[in-house]
Amino acid sequence: MCFSAEASFIVGGSLVVIGTAIIKRIHAKNEIPVALIPLIFAAQQTMEGLLWISLDSDNLQAQFWLSNSYGVFVGVIWPLYVPFAIYFAETDNTRKKIIAFIGLSGLLLALYTVIGIARQPVTAEIINNSIYYEHDVHIYPVVIIFYLVSTCLPFLLSGFKNLHLAGFVIMIGFFVALLIYTKTFVSVWCFFAAIASALIFLYFNNRIRKPLIPIP
Repeated sequence: MCFSAEASFIVGGSLVVIGTAIIKRIHAKNEIPVALIPLIFAAQQTMEGLLWISLDSDNLQAQFWLSNSYGVFVGVIWPLYVPFAIYFAETDNTRKKIIAFIGLSGLLLALYTVIGIARQPVTAEIINNSIYYEHDVHIYPVVIIFYLVSTCLPFLLSGFKNLHLAGFVIMIGFFVALLIYTKTFVSVWCFFAAIASALIFLYFNNRIRKPLIPIP
């Protein structure tokens, strides 16, 4: 993320605490994938904190593995994992089918990312107190649409009120990062998305069934 290694570690550590509290509130096995989201973000933020350190120390081997692992998190894991997690948490069959279909967009995006990284491994550098990732995964408008569909829409389609909130905040953070931090928006957006993932705690604290988007 932007700012510093310390900020990444603070966010990562905070999400471990929140994620642990969420794990203790799991009522059923189908909630486990959603419960793990903050902990996965914690791992991602910790990874970027380590990348900050490797960039400051010119550790090229660490930079290679950390920057490419981060690219896999952003372009492969999240587009696949979010639809998967929300699908299993959902209880309405119609919504589950729609979310499963959305998962196909995540699969296409993940394949596109893998091809791009295989063609040109990700490199990273610090620009204006943010980490800029150089890669061959071109962010065309259709790629942005697919990314939003796979990482945000499943939250909004969920029948549970507090999952909508997390998805809405993640989506707003995406556009803010894209418009204000154009060059380093991937890193900045993931920081805000990591913080927003803490809102998943609200779902586990109070499972309010109140769909945002009506589906017959």
